[in-house]
Amino acid sequence: MHLKIENQFAILEKEKARYHAFPTLVRQENQIWMACRSGSVSGGQAHGVDGKVLLFSADLTRPDRWISHGPLFEPSPDGTRNELDAILSAPEPDLIFLATRDYEWKKRNDVYLSMGQTPDLTERTLLTEISDQYAICFGHVRKTVSGDLLMPGYCGFIDEPSGTPVMLVSGDRGKTWTLRSKVASSASVGTRLTEYSLGHLGNSSWTALLRNETTPFNLYRTESHDDGQSWSTAEKTDLCGHAPMILDVESIAGHLVIYRDLSGPNPGVSVGLSVDKGLSWKRAGRLTSYRGSIYDGGYGDMVQLEATRYLAVYYLCDEDAAPWIEGCIFSLE
Repeated sequence: MHLKIENQFAILEKEKARYHAFPTLVRQENQIWMACRSGSVSGGQAHGVDGKVLLFSADLTRPDRWISHGPLFEPSPDGTRNELDAILSAPEPDLIFLATRDYEWKKRNDVYLSMGQTPDLTERTLLTEISDQYAICFGHVRKTVSGDLLMPGYCGFIDEPSGTPVMLVSGDRGKTWTLRSKVASSASVGTRLTEYSLGHLGNSSWTALLRNETTPFNLYRTESHDDGQSWSTAEKTDLCGHAPMILDVESIAGHLVIYRDLSGPNPGVSVGLSVDKGLSWKRAGRLTSYRGSIYDGGYGDMVQLEATRYLAVYYLCDEDAAPWIEGCIFSLE
């Protein structure tokens, strides 16, 4: 299979001194929703300051036309809140989650969870108030065959302070969460493992792709056959990059992943493919490249439009570190 780009377009245009980033998607029947973060560029704070969470929608028939629904969460007037993340999930048709994070380096790193119907996601709860384990959320909340909800995240432990991918589980549709497992051990593979996302293999089996912080930044894979209670030893894949977001695709009996591609001279956004239940991954194609710092671009997400057509969203930057958000419609042939 090879990737064919049909159309690329700006969703949030580049603006001087603005930091548009971290878009995620969910599809509800004929509606596509996108949440993202928009802040102000600042040399003293990674990804800028004064961040707010924005919500957009598009019709399935026109995924290149987006309607703004305004901010869901805004920075506080006194500067003590800086929204950073905006991770949408739709594990059930009538249940939407939005994970957000108030972040300031060495001061606060508070994760919140909103539940409800899009676009009514303006009420949120601090994750530590409904969970027995703190975690920075990444990847979509997924539903098991038995009805539990699984949340990918990562955090530090005393025995592994450099980072540990963890899984939280909820048996009450997201009202409370508990730690189900440590998904992988950073120490055992000699690197720092953090962000990951899940692909469903059927029944109680799952695959996961994990970010590692050691050059050349190979993504790692692991699998579980008991709904995330235990995991195989993490192994390197041939994909090199960060921020993997997996999409299950029944029409190819496999999985796609969008990720920050760090395999070439310039960073970019690429799509990877697995058709053997996550055992091996190959790059299907690169959507785009960008200039500037590798850390000021590359996070993305995807939804399936039709059997072989997909919508990807991601953010890009150039030398002035003022990123913008772009969409891309592509097909696999």
